Amino acid sequence: MKRYLYLLVIVSVLLFNSCVSSKSFVYFNDIEKANTSDSVVNLHPLIVQTGDILQITISTIDKEISLLFNPNTINSNSTSLNNQIAQGYLVDNDGLIELPLIGKILVKGKTIAAINEALKIELNKSLKNVFVSTRLVNFKISVLGDVLKPGSYNVPNERVTILEALSLAGDLNMTAVRNDVMLIREIEGKKQYISINLNDSKTLRSPYYYLVNNDVLYVKPGANKAFSNSRGFQLLPTILGALSLVTVIVTTIAR
Repeated sequence: MKRYLYLLVIVSVLLFNSCVSSKSFVYFNDIEKANTSDSVVNLHPLIVQTGDILQITISTIDKEISLLFNPNTINSNSTSLNNQIAQGYLVDNDGLIELPLIGKILVKGKTIAAINEALKIELNKSLKNVFVSTRLVNFKISVLGDVLKPGSYNVPNERVTILEALSLAGDLNMTAVRNDVMLIREIEGKKQYISINLNDSKTLRSPYYYLVNNDVLYVKPGANKAFSNSRGFQLLPTILGALSLVTVIVTTIAR
């Protein structure tokens, strides 16, 4: 009788261990304490690329001149992406945009601050007291694969981390692979494929921790994904409960 009791206990333990979250499910599990700190050194300025849409606001003391540059000022009650894009400047295949009085100006490969400065220099040739503000209005990232809500997400503040992107997608499912999340990034017409290990704290200091416009994160499903979707896995809590009950009964009888 004791032999059957031991067998039931062993089977229950094995089944339980196969289902319970292990250390590999914890983000950055090599960080021993949560009260450590680190300097942010991997946040790089946004670089404008071909296909980007820039919202450029140019203001002067002359309202008529300001209206010339901003004929369709955004309604304060409307913040949809479509309204913003409708009045943006598309960066063409040559990396240029075209503005009134200035004409075509190269913006590809420049930061937002550099674009503002270049526009001020050009405008100051014919105007005074010019204020220039530039924003990228089509900043988006995509999260695909084994997450709760896969899809594309607009980022209004032009800054997003890997963790924030996963949060937008509802976080990883329990079956997702955490030590090999694929980041797909296109730069200068070439795609880069980078493996991200969410179990390693070095990712927090990686140059890829902050995402750029049009980045794609693909979360691979784990080997147990098919099993987790099976009828057997869904019944597993019931099975474990039954085994526990049998174990108690057998223990009582064995006494």
